Amino acid sequence: MENAADALKMAAAVLIFVLALSISINAFGEARRTSQIILEYNDREYDYTYVEENKDENGEILTERLVGIETIVPSIYKAYKENYKIVFDVSFLDGDGLYKKRNSEGGSDPIYYIDLEKEVLGSDSQKEEFIEAILYGASSETKAKFERNLGIYLNDSGIYDKMKGKKFKEYLGVYYQEEIDGESQTPDANKTQKRVITYTDK
Repeated sequence: MENAADALKMAAAVLIFVLALSISINAFGEARRTSQIILEYNDREYDYTYVEENKDENGEILTERLVGIETIVPSIYKAYKENYKIVFDVSFLDGDGLYKKRNSEGGSDPIYYIDLEKEVLGSDSQKEEFIEAILYGASSETKAKFERNLGIYLNDSGIYDKMKGKKFKEYLGVYYQEEIDGESQTPDANKTQKRVITYTDK
C-alpha cells in the first residue's frame, strides 16, 4: 500500500514537473516572439522618406524635391543603417569627389557616392568616423588610418560647409542589386532592393 502511495506521489511530481516545463517553454517562446516584433517595428517612421507629390505639366508624378542640408545629413547616416546609395552630382565637388579610392594602377579615383555595398567598413564606430570625415573633414590621424587600412583618401574639408544654406534637387530611385551586372537568375522575391538618392545642383 505504501509503495502504491509513493508511486502516485512520484507520478504527480513528474506531471507537475512536465506541466511547469511546458509553461516555461511557452513563456520563453512568447517572450522571443514579442521581442522580435518590437525589433522589427522599432521606429517605423525611420524607414520611410516622405516626398510631397509633385507633378509636371503632363500630370506625371515626379520623384524629386528641393532639399537642404537638414535633409541630406540624415540620409547620409541612413546609408549605413539601411541599404541606401547616396549619389552626389554637384558642382562644388569638382574633381575631388567625396573621397578618393586607390585603383589597381596605384593611383586614385574620385568617388561621388556613399554605398555600403562598395566600401567594406568594419565596426559601427569606423562607419561613423567615415561619415563624419565626409561631412566635416578628416584629421591627419583619420586620413592616415583609412589610407593605410582601406586605400581610402579622405579630404581635409567636408561637404557640410559647402552645402550649408543651399538647396539641392533630390531624386529618389530603387533598383535590384542582382540586376546591375546583367541578367539575374534570382527570383524577384529573393532580390535585394536598393534605394538610391541622388543630389544635384538646383
